Amino acid sequence: MSAPAAARRVVVLGPAHPNKGGIAVHTTELARHLATGGDDVKLVSWASLYPELLYPGQVALPEAAPEVPEFSPTLRPLSWSSPASWWRTGRRIAGADLVVLAHVVPLQVPALLTVLAAMRSVHSRARTVVVAHNVLPHEPGPGDELLVSRLLAAVDGVVVHSEAQAALAHTHGARRVVTADLPPHLPGGPRLAGEAGSRVPRDGGVRLLSLGVVREYKGLDLLLEALGEVHQRGFDARLTIAGELWGAAGRRVRELASAPGMRGHVDLREGYVPASAIPALMAAHDAVVLPYRSGTASQNALLAFAHGLPVLATRVGSFPAQVRDGVDGLLVEPGSAAALAQGLLRLGGGGLTSLRENVQAPDLQAPWDAYLGAVDEAALGGTAAAPPGGKALAVLKRGAEHALWARVGVQRRAGEQLAARKLTAAPAARPVPSGVPRTGVLHDAAEVADALAQTKRLHLPAHPDAPKNWDALGAVAAVLTLADDGSRTARVLDAGSARYSPVLPWLRLYGLGRTRGDLAGINLEFGATVHRDGVEFRRGDVTDTGLPDASLDAVTCMSVIEHGVPIAGFLTETARILRPGGVLALSTDYDQSPPDTTGVTAYGAPVKIFSPADLRDLVALAARVGLDLVGELTDDVLAHPERPVHWKRTGLDYTFVLLTFVRR
Repeated sequence: MSAPAAARRVVVLGPAHPNKGGIAVHTTELARHLATGGDDVKLVSWASLYPELLYPGQVALPEAAPEVPEFSPTLRPLSWSSPASWWRTGRRIAGADLVVLAHVVPLQVPALLTVLAAMRSVHSRARTVVVAHNVLPHEPGPGDELLVSRLLAAVDGVVVHSEAQAALAHTHGARRVVTADLPPHLPGGPRLAGEAGSRVPRDGGVRLLSLGVVREYKGLDLLLEALGEVHQRGFDARLTIAGELWGAAGRRVRELASAPGMRGHVDLREGYVPASAIPALMAAHDAVVLPYRSGTASQNALLAFAHGLPVLATRVGSFPAQVRDGVDGLLVEPGSAAALAQGLLRLGGGGLTSLRENVQAPDLQAPWDAYLGAVDEAALGGTAAAPPGGKALAVLKRGAEHALWARVGVQRRAGEQLAARKLTAAPAARPVPSGVPRTGVLHDAAEVADALAQTKRLHLPAHPDAPKNWDALGAVAAVLTLADDGSRTARVLDAGSARYSPVLPWLRLYGLGRTRGDLAGINLEFGATVHRDGVEFRRGDVTDTGLPDASLDAVTCMSVIEHGVPIAGFLTETARILRPGGVLALSTDYDQSPPDTTGVTAYGAPVKIFSPADLRDLVALAARVGLDLVGELTDDVLAHPERPVHWKRTGLDYTFVLLTFVRR
């Protein structure tokens, strides 16, 4: 029960509210998710983002109409026209542990390079990551490649949103590139309820929607040409173009939309679309069309799915990963009006209805877990391995956490979809772990290897510290016996939890945690409450949880009590919160002849390795508070021919013991 660890200091620098658009929303939500994960985050943004001459659209939103809630604290010291503001900002953020820079356009690169130079002028030790929304602009100009190369070479790592962008980043000097899907940051709130929200069929043609700024690379001219072609074939489709129309691309769209054959079929709604108008706009249409010639990543496909609309998109950027061709949308080749016309025709004859029935609302949390892991991975730069302890280890743990939960979320949802199609067994039918006694000792390296092999057979993400898979399998098996009818409804607390440890993720893969609050972890080192794929992690004391009497079916406690936990207080509290027949699965460090640990400390407490006598005292204490041991602690049970656990930090060799108790 060590004191809470100091939060990591993080600065996110980029466009934010009141700047409009998807990148400003992404930057704001990135700061929010980092803060939710326990970091101490400041969002540093721009008071003046672009010269008006170079940005013909509306740059800022009215304060009364934000696309997402404003993040606090948000500071706005930067101005495109003030190099002094760039330098001052760099010196002010130099004390951070991690600085994440949003790269939007080459015009801002001199400012970002100045910020980095100012940080280094005061010997900043911050890790630096660039989130590159577009490595190079869609319409690059002279000097852009040189500027971008200097920026990417100046930071520890770069996060991009597609493999094509990763290749581009590598060729422009990035030392470490991590590819991550663009996580959802959807404006506008939930879809409308009632008739509009459920999209009851109406008379008339297919209602198509194009949403966002019209630029040449977005291919709206090709879509209008395709629309004219399908009209000639007798297919009735109506298109709404909602957004700002820029430059030559905007003029071309106006020209095509006003052609005689298009009258009554195209509705131009020029101007910025506020977030508050999106639900009604989506509810009034049948499908979203994304006819991009080229692209990197876009939220519009996910936005459509969130509102129940299928998507017609080209095979560029993130669309092939987001749209399931023929399932919840259609994918066609880019740059071709004929291909778009064929896609439009496929929406007829019941095609639209079939696609709409398969649309699923996107998962709004698991992609962010993976994304934060990608940011942490990029922050490691070119280092091969992290030294014990310190900030580098914290970064590794954070990355392991996000990677673990992203894998759990993807694997769980894939399994549920396959089970729904009767292609595989449901999660509850996955075999229960076996081979680890409810009460017993880890004997040797062979048992470690067996446990690791079992995690692979069961498709459970293994703990990187191989011996920890042994006691985790035993604990999970003990919990699953509580729901042997396949209901998977047990309420479980992992006491002294770590967000990257395996018990709760594995239980989630077995189908537990379908009801919010069923799976939770507590630890005094946690800061703000964090949710990972339906599991809650909050700050809490294992000797004083605050939970109601008899409210849990199981408590797990993996390698915690040896770190200074008051044993009597923990057992008494566990007995109070467990229902009669509930289970405590407890593991700890053990040796039949413990090594001398005098003067050895870890996590702020003396290191303890339990002896046979210590375990018997613990079992007797548990019995006095109503917790009965499953099995017996005989000399044979407590013997072990090897010491398969090595704690590199202390140089100690020992083993683990797993004890399972039932609440009387």
